[in-house]
Amino acid sequence: MANSLRDQFLKMGLVDKNQVGQAKKTLYKTNKEQAKSRVQAPPQNKLHAQQALIDKKERARIANRKQQEEAKKNETSAQIRQLITTNRLNLKDGSIAYHFTDNNKIVRLFLPTKDMVDELSCGLLAIIRDKDGYALVPAPVAEKIRAVQPDLIVLHNTTEQETPDDPDDPYAAYKIPDDLIW
Repeated sequence: MANSLRDQFLKMGLVDKNQVGQAKKTLYKTNKEQAKSRVQAPPQNKLHAQQALIDKKERARIANRKQQEEAKKNETSAQIRQLITTNRLNLKDGSIAYHFTDNNKIVRLFLPTKDMVDELSCGLLAIIRDKDGYALVPAPVAEKIRAVQPDLIVLHNTTEQETPDDPDDPYAAYKIPDDLIW
């Protein structure tokens, strides 16, 4: 059987017993120090684990906030849809064409009575973008919708909407009546 290298050196006389004992002591000390350093390593791992836990909690908090914002957005959309469906005016059997602009496009909406055209001109009614196209709602409902989602309001004539006069406009002297039908 093979003897350890230490025993072989001792038999050959290259080292004496004192040197072998001293080598054992230094080996024991280095092993002990390595064991201590291994014991001290987990606190560093613990720091990494704590940092990972903090990062995980932060990601969860951000995801939760996004989910809450999405739920709030869906809730307000549902409330607006309900406002529109309960307060929309019936436009079936409309025969009077009313033209307005939406995103730089001229759109035609057929209204059933001339009174509705007058109410639109006065600001008592408003045109709102809906999933089915456009809806006609009373002004108070339009104001509620404007407070939540102003981009849904297509046309709501109010006195506050006066456009600034362009000094270079050659037609500035000619006023367009509100009740003009194209």
